[in-house]
Amino acid sequence: MRKFIVFITLLYFNTLSAQIYTETYIKEANKVAYEWWSKVNTGQYKQSYENLSDLLKSRFPLESYSANMSILIDEIGEINIRKVKETFFQSELDGFEDGFYVTVVYDVEYSKTRNHTETVLLKQDSNMNWKIFDFTYTFQIIESEE
Repeated sequence: MRKFIVFITLLYFNTLSAQIYTETYIKEANKVAYEWWSKVNTGQYKQSYENLSDLLKSRFPLESYSANMSILIDEIGEINIRKVKETFFQSELDGFEDGFYVTVVYDVEYSKTRNHTETVLLKQDSNMNWKIFDFTYTFQIIESEE
């Protein structure tokens, strides 16, 4: 009976420890995602580029990234509010190597859009830094009344 109690106690502490780490990963990744979007929203494209994963950097050279983000910000307007809607941690992602991944979903209000949602997928790199692994957004343009 004593061995059983020790086993249950160890299992409980192991689960609790994993939960604490998961919460820490989510908190750290959320901070990186929020700061990245803040840099994008203020036109700091070169600085925001540094937060991209090597995979994204290989797909988008700095000049292309900066131009596309500038066009996006011109289209959606100024940020009013960004609120975290959902966050979750994954250690597996279909089609990619196992690792630490965090997804952050935001409800956002911009001056030229409505029903705006931003999703950021972050991956922890080999130096234990969170990097933007992917990002998506959906919105509807507010038609101007002229």
